[in-house]
Amino acid sequence: MTQHRSAFILLVAAVLVSGVFYFEYRTHRTPILVSQESAPQILESGVIQDGIPAITEPVIESIAAADVYLENDGLGIAVEDHGYARFYPFQILVWHEVVNDTFRGEEILVTYCPLTYSSAVYERTVADEVVVFGVSGKVMDSNTLLFDATSGSLWSQLKGEAIEGAFIGAKLVRLPSTILSWSAFKTDYPYGDVLSRETGADRDYTQDPYDREGYYDSAAIWFPLSHEDARLPAKTIVYGYEQDGVAMAYPVDFVQAPDDDRILRSAYWFAWASAYPETLIYQQ
Repeated sequence: MTQHRSAFILLVAAVLVSGVFYFEYRTHRTPILVSQESAPQILESGVIQDGIPAITEPVIESIAAADVYLENDGLGIAVEDHGYARFYPFQILVWHEVVNDTFRGEEILVTYCPLTYSSAVYERTVADEVVVFGVSGKVMDSNTLLFDATSGSLWSQLKGEAIEGAFIGAKLVRLPSTILSWSAFKTDYPYGDVLSRETGADRDYTQDPYDREGYYDSAAIWFPLSHEDARLPAKTIVYGYEQDGVAMAYPVDFVQAPDDDRILRSAYWFAWASAYPETLIYQQ
C-alpha cells in the first residue's frame, strides 16, 4: 500500500513539473502573430538578468586549438585591423550573446542575438568611460536588450542605442565586422586568433539550443513585433545599414553590393524592418 501511495505521489509530482515546463514553453516560446503596428514594448523573455552570462574576461586561443571542436561550416564574427584578425564563433556566442573584449588596444563589444540573427560590434565607450555590458533578460521586437553595468540602462543590441535609463538616447559607435565561416577565416587569416570556449561557464559548445528547438528552420517568431513588413519572408537574412535617417537592407544574396565604407549588420528581415520601418530594400 505504501509503495502504491509513493508511486502515486511521484506520478502527481511528475505531472505538475511537466505542467510547469509546458506553461513556460507556451508563455515564452509560442509564436505570436501580430496583425497591426504598435509601439515597441520591452518584454521579459523568461530569462533573468545575467541568466545568459556575458563574457567579461575572454580567453583567446590559436586557430589550431579552436580547430579541435569548431565546425568548418560554422559561422562567426570576424574583426580585423591591419592584417590582425579575431574570430568569435556563433557556437560560443549563441550561449553568451555578449563579449566584452580588447582587440588591438581598443575596447570593443561583440554582440549576437540568436532570436533575430543579428550581430554587431561596437566601441565600448560611453560618455568617455569604458563600460561593461551584459544580457538583461529583456527583449524588444524579439531582439535582446543589453544593459551596462555602470548605469543599468537598457540598450538595443541591433541598433546599439540606449532605450531606457540614465544613458537613454546615447548611441554606441559601430565598428566593421564580417560574418565568415570557420573554414573561410582559417584560410583568410591563418595567423588569426579565436575566442576560446574556456568561458568559465558550463556549456556544451557543440550544441545550439535554438537549432534543437527548430527555431532557425521555422517561421516562428517567439515575441511580439511592433511592425510587420511582408516585402520579404520574415526570416530572410539581410545585411543592413542606417545613416542620417536612411536605412537600407541587402538580402543575403546581394551582400557584396555596397562599394563604399558602410558598416553592415546582419539580421533577420523581421527584426531589421521592426527597427527601421522605413527601410529600403536593395534592388539590382
